[in-house]
Formats: sequence, C-alpha cells, structure tokens
Amino acid sequence: MSFGSDYRENPLARTKIIATVGPACETRDALRALIRRGVDIFRLNFAHGSHEWLSEIVTHIRSLSEELDKPIGLLGDLSGPKIRLGEIHGDSVFCPDGAIFTFIRGRQPEDNSELTCTYEPLVDDLKAGDRILLADGTVGMRVEETNPEAGWARCVVDAAGIIRSRQGVNLPGVALSTPSLTEKDRVDLQWAIENQIDFVGLSFVRSVDDVRLLRSCIEESGTATPPMIVAKIEKGEAVAQLEAIIDASDAVMVARGDLGVEVDIVTVPGIQKRIIRLCNQKRVPVITATQMLDSMQKNELPTRAETSDVANAVLDGSDAVMLSGESAIGDYSREAVAMMSRIIRDAERLLESQPIVRQDLSATSAQAQAITEAVAIGAVATADRLDSSLIAVATVSGRAAVAISKERRLVPVLAICQSWRTARRMTLIWGITPIVWQQSSQSGDELAEFATAWGLKECVLKVGDTVVIVASSHWSARGHDAMLVHVVE
Repeated sequence: MSFGSDYRENPLARTKIIATVGPACETRDALRALIRRGVDIFRLNFAHGSHEWLSEIVTHIRSLSEELDKPIGLLGDLSGPKIRLGEIHGDSVFCPDGAIFTFIRGRQPEDNSELTCTYEPLVDDLKAGDRILLADGTVGMRVEETNPEAGWARCVVDAAGIIRSRQGVNLPGVALSTPSLTEKDRVDLQWAIENQIDFVGLSFVRSVDDVRLLRSCIEESGTATPPMIVAKIEKGEAVAQLEAIIDASDAVMVARGDLGVEVDIVTVPGIQKRIIRLCNQKRVPVITATQMLDSMQKNELPTRAETSDVANAVLDGSDAVMLSGESAIGDYSREAVAMMSRIIRDAERLLESQPIVRQDLSATSAQAQAITEAVAIGAVATADRLDSSLIAVATVSGRAAVAISKERRLVPVLAICQSWRTARRMTLIWGITPIVWQQSSQSGDELAEFATAWGLKECVLKVGDTVVIVASSHWSARGHDAMLVHVVE
C-alpha cells in the first residue's frame, strides 16, 4: 500500500482509532501522517519514555491538532503494579518440565535456578499450589513451598520454555498486597494532570476500589480539568467485579494481552463480548485493544484472522479499537493505521444492514438533562425517517452529543464544541465527529449555517441533503430544547 502526502481518511468515521506512540512514530511528520490516516487518540505509555520525551510528543500532537483543525485526544496509560523478572545471567534460561526454580529476595542469585523480580513481597503473597506464568504465559510454574522468613518460594516447571530478563510475571488468582497505584503511577498522574491529558488508563484493576482510589487522587489534585478514567480489564478479579467497575469508570478497555494470561485464553472472546455489551448498555465507552493487527509490526499486510478480529470488535459495539506495538515500534505504522481505517469503514457498512437495537436509557454515567435526552431521541428518529446525512449539535460539556451517540444510529453526529478540551473528550465516543467553534451562540439558524459550511468543505454534504440540528431556544435555559431540519441549498 502507498499513500501520498495528501492522503486523508473520511472525517465521519464512527468507530475511533487509538494509536500508541513510540519510536516508529515520534516525529512530527510521522504523527501528522497517522492523524491523516485516521487516528483519533494517541496513547502515551508511561512504562516507556521520560516525561521530557512525552512532553515533546504532547507539544507536537497539540500543535498538529490545531494545524489540521482536528481534535486529537491523549490517553496516558499508567504502568500499574506490573511485576517483571530481574536480571538473568546470560539474559535467558531454558526451563525444562519438572525443573526447580526458586524466587528469592534480599540477595543476588547464585545461579540461573534462582530468580528475582521487581516485586519484593512476592514470596510473602505466594502459597503452595499457586500458579506463576512467564513469557506471556508460555512458561508455567507451580509453587511447591514458600518460606517468607527466609525469603524464598520454590517452584516446579509444568510448562517448559525460555524465560528472559525483565519479562512480565503473571500470577492468576494470587491476591497481591501491592497497591493499585504505585509511587511511579502517582508521579505520572501528576504529570498527566499538569499537561491536561484527556484520559488516564488504570492498569491491572482488581476491584472497584482501585478505580475509586484513582478518582480520589485526581480530585485531591484540585484540577479544574480532570482526566477521564479508563479502567483496563486484564485480571480475573476485575472480570468478577465487572459491572461495579464499569459503573465507577468513565471508559473501559478490554486489555486482552494480560487478560489472556490471567484467565484461560479460550474464555477471552466471550469476556470481550460481555464487556462490550455491558458498556453499551450502560453508555460507557469501550476500547478493544491488544494484538489487533500484530503481524503488521513486520508485514505490510495483516493476517485474515486479524482483519476479522478488528471487524468483529466494530460489529460487537466497540467505541474504539487500539494499536499498540503496530504503531509504536512497527515497521509499518502508517500502513497499520490506514488498514485499520479501511477495516472499520467496511465493517460499518455491514452495520447498515443490521436492525438497530434500542439501548438501555435508564443507566448512564453522563446523563444529559431530561429535556435534552428527549430531544436527542427525537433527533435520531427524525434523521432516520428523513435519511439525513448529518446530525449537528452544539455542546458545552459534551453530554448532549453523547446522548445522541448512544442511540447508536448510523447518521453521523457533528459535535460543535466551544472548547478544545470538550472536543478532545469526544474523540472516544462512537459516531461523533468533534469540531471546535468558539462562539457562544447555539441558535438553530447559526448552527445550520456553520454545519452546512463545514460539511460542504469536507465533502460530506451536497445540495439537497438534510441536516438535523439540535440546539437551544432563545427563551429557554433548560438544555437543548429545540430541533430543526435544514436542507442544504
């Protein structure tokens, strides 16, 4: 695939694309190319990169956002209590079936049968019979005996393979004493707040209390622009408390990488579908992530299974799909974003032939005023009946646009925002195209004129098309209480 420098994706995409920033796309030109190919949100992984490097990335993205007149969200992903192996002599060791390995603390390993890790209380938290998974779950050990006083836990290998220095350690079903927010997370959170990052990802959520702790830390900072919390579902404990975690969060991520290690891998597709369904019902944005186009790190085209994976995530109801290594370190980061855009566009054509299922309007964490909610329902019904090309709504907080979006109709929604902050928060919401118009008026006639001019410029409207406008009347302050239909002339 080749794309010219002027390549640009359709501005009215419904399902959003999140791309992780890394060495493959850290320059201003590379970031611009990904935006033009369809990226709506960039993910900043706090596990990699200094604050100085991240600050430069943020500056580039914010500048490009204004230059291209396209709101771009920023997701800061907290590292969480990720446990990693310490250094291994020779950097790797083969673990044969039945071999004995011992996790130790307080001293250096005498040979490669002794292992250390970044989590000192590990030998305190383990007990006989616990399972330890290494190398992305390909190597397994079972705990035979522990001696916390002496600082060791002896394990036997029951799934052979090679382990390497600094690889992740997964402990499915083990109750860890580590807090959900590490000291590093707190420092990174403060940086995120100071730099007005739009979304903060909470890694390794185990219970609803972890989400509440993060929200408390954000509130204690006193910021007037709090980031939205994205709870990452990647542990079995989180699956067990799924509904409570969704209710406490602003958005949810199906983080399939660690999830596929923490639970039986064959259950991941069912868990993914359940998370998406619950989030749709509760009007909470949901992101499907990890290995979506993984082979494109080294290949210009994805596998057939990967294209099906992305398409099914779209058809199931994901608000956004995410690229990790594909965009951060891959050889084909631009092609991966363009391919994801193409898959989304094709999958969304299938949505048009499917019956629309009414969403549960009783449960929402961002409930618009009752009048606005009623007008939103009327607007989408009118747009459906008239086969309208666009719904345009002026919004200060974003709630009115979200109310329309969560009807999950196929008519695109243009959210006309008064601030860049609100517009950036809308980048995660399905079916919404946010733009910034810093004018206080929300009268129907002015909105119709602005939306029509924008649509003609972007080639998404033509003469004869109808646009449904949701606005506020001049005589009422009760939210969005007016709807009109405008015909493009």
